[in-house]
Amino acid sequence: PPHFVRGPRRAGPALRAMGCGQSHEDAGAKEASKEMDRRLKEEHEQEQGKIKLLLLGAGESGKSTIFKQFEIIYGRGFTEEQRRDYRKYIWGNVVETIQTLAVACADLGFAEEVVCRPAFDVALNLDPMESKTPSVELAQTISALWAEDAVQKTWAQRSRLQVFESASTFLAKVEDIAQDEYVPTVDDMLLSRVRTTGIVEAHYDIDGTYFTMLDVGGQRNERRKWYHQFDNVTGIIFVAALSEYDQVLFEDESTNRMVEATALFNEIINSVWFSKMSLILFLNKNDLFSIKVQQVNIGDVEPFSDYSGQPYSYEEGVQYFLGKFMSCNSNPEERDIYHHITNATNSSNIAFVLNACKEIILRDNIALAGFDSA
Repeated sequence: PPHFVRGPRRAGPALRAMGCGQSHEDAGAKEASKEMDRRLKEEHEQEQGKIKLLLLGAGESGKSTIFKQFEIIYGRGFTEEQRRDYRKYIWGNVVETIQTLAVACADLGFAEEVVCRPAFDVALNLDPMESKTPSVELAQTISALWAEDAVQKTWAQRSRLQVFESASTFLAKVEDIAQDEYVPTVDDMLLSRVRTTGIVEAHYDIDGTYFTMLDVGGQRNERRKWYHQFDNVTGIIFVAALSEYDQVLFEDESTNRMVEATALFNEIINSVWFSKMSLILFLNKNDLFSIKVQQVNIGDVEPFSDYSGQPYSYEEGVQYFLGKFMSCNSNPEERDIYHHITNATNSSNIAFVLNACKEIILRDNIALAGFDSA
């Protein structure tokens, strides 16, 4: 058979390259790897520059009003169409409140004093579904009932009822609200009550820093949703209502609202989930507190019988409740709690406070990332 003699093998491109450096393919792969590392570093730096804030607190504390203020101060505000849309919520607030007052008026023994019995009977038997569209006729009925001395006596007992303070503003102008041309003002929007269910999210570019703000429902059945939002959270604004020290929960009338707020704050401040986050406490509704504390002595409310300050004192009352929250911090040497006394419906007050909070959160975020020069 033929015999073939294999000659010396010539080096191919890959073999020749071994003697004089990398192949084009290897150099390209290395460059691609560097580019990926660079992009990942940029993305990490961008993420570090983003601020994610959670608004937490018990129900009725004023969280959602602060969320609206964020939109007014840092966002685009509210269009006329959005303000018009709030008319249905305001009307719903009016209907719900007048029915609650009518029922309470009867329960408190004031019903016999009502002069306008037809209006009283209408309010007692209101169907929220049938009454959800503003009606001039119903508005006149509600206005007549709101003017009754017996209903005003009932309103004076509102701490015992599940009504919100600013409802009186809408009851006083219910006939205007019923008019088709009525467009809620921004102040009306801030005063209205829309119970938060689920999670509401908004995004803002504030002086070159990207903020994500999350408002989650504060009632007990909503709180299980909080824990799904803890990833990458930069800071928490916890809101508690100073004025609710003599009120009970909407969802549990055996629990004082301030007691619930301090217990919830205690759970959050000492949770491992939040150990590295900025935490800012808003003691909210100080305007309503300043009025109520002149009428309801803190020490006369059972859970706060340890109050030893001057009776009916705004300043000492604020310090007392601030102390309740601050004492929840089990590690004060390592963990700072920033606090502000707020009125969420006062835009100038909230603008000042939110700007201060922004600076705190940005400073703490830089320190946490390891760039603090101190």
